[in-house]
Amino acid sequence: MLELSSISKSFADALVLDNLNLTVAPGSRTAIVGPSGSGKTTLLRILAGFETPDRGRIVMHGKSLFADGVFVPAHQRRIGYVPQEGALFPHLNVADNIAWGLDASREEKRRRVGALMEMVALDPGLASHWPHEISGGQQQRVA
Repeated sequence: MLELSSISKSFADALVLDNLNLTVAPGSRTAIVGPSGSGKTTLLRILAGFETPDRGRIVMHGKSLFADGVFVPAHQRRIGYVPQEGALFPHLNVADNIAWGLDASREEKRRRVGALMEMVALDPGLASHWPHEISGGQQQRVA
């Protein structure tokens, strides 16, 4: 059994998870769905132990993973996790990640990046953001 109680997480001024409660029965399957930026990747990273919630409690098979000063690190949780951001260069912004490998003039690259961002429904305002500043779904679309 996996139990999450009152999980909340913020990044700067952005509240990503707000008092989330979830129970997953042993042997069951659960899908986490929602729009881009709704906290799905953050929730999975919290479960895996790569992020810590601001507050709340996580219990798996009766053992506390996060609660009242208890934090079990990722390598002791026995939870598999395949990150989606691994395909991006962390030192390049969104536009430069998209433009990587394009053999074209600077102006043609700029035009192509804009067209590709539009094709995958990425807000043009994200072009100057770094991979860690955008949601998991947005990272997938950049990749």
